[in-house]
Amino acid sequence: MAESDEGIGPVHNRRLTWKVWSEDKLRASIVRPGSIADIIRRSGFQVSMMNELERIECVRAAVAGDGDALQRLIVHYHGTLSAVVDNAMDATLRPHVAPDDILQDAYASAFKSVTSCAFESPGGFYKWIETIALNRVREVRRGLQRGVRDIRRRRAPGAGHGPGPCDRASSYVGLAERVTDPGSTPSRRARRAETVATVITSLARLTEDQREVIHLRFIKECDIADIATALGKSEDAVHMLCHRGLKRLRDILGAMTRTLSR
Repeated sequence: MAESDEGIGPVHNRRLTWKVWSEDKLRASIVRPGSIADIIRRSGFQVSMMNELERIECVRAAVAGDGDALQRLIVHYHGTLSAVVDNAMDATLRPHVAPDDILQDAYASAFKSVTSCAFESPGGFYKWIETIALNRVREVRRGLQRGVRDIRRRRAPGAGHGPGPCDRASSYVGLAERVTDPGSTPSRRARRAETVATVITSLARLTEDQREVIHLRFIKECDIADIATALGKSEDAVHMLCHRGLKRLRDILGAMTRTLSR
């Protein structure tokens, strides 16, 4: 498959044919101890949330423009994708970007481009989104080698070192609890990873500005003043983006919580 000029995903508007990967092969990805992917695996996240027929139906609906169906597919594969991206990142990348940052960008790209694709199987869909994610890893690595950094790959000025993988997972759960009604978000340990996956994929459906502000404010725990300075916006503009982003996130999470709990 050809890579786009930007390096963030495969060229679209062509029929994609891939060999179907078995679930056992998907589960075999290497996971680094202590990573978010490791947390997901240890917390009970299962690749087999949907059967083959359900995945086929979701792929068809996603290509037809159903954002909820696409998100459900990504949540289904998120644990495996986290492990693949985590394994692809070396020591030069880790101080600058986290696997979930890579995946948010990849998922946002997928939401923009999935309707221009065609897949012959769920395995084809998985390979497509995995390719986007790995291309994003390569793009970030090339940017760092050129000395190019953006706000998504560094903390806003004045912020601390920020949460580690375990705390970042807790931050995603906390964000879900902030915008949903009490009791509507899975809270048991067995559902924790599903919540993390759902929040990360929901963030990918926001506008780029909303996603950046909410990610910096609630996941990376930056101050409003620092975010405004880093993004070149007023504090009022940051507050407005945060308000609108949280409202949209509440709507998306509410719909996905109902879908995943069926």
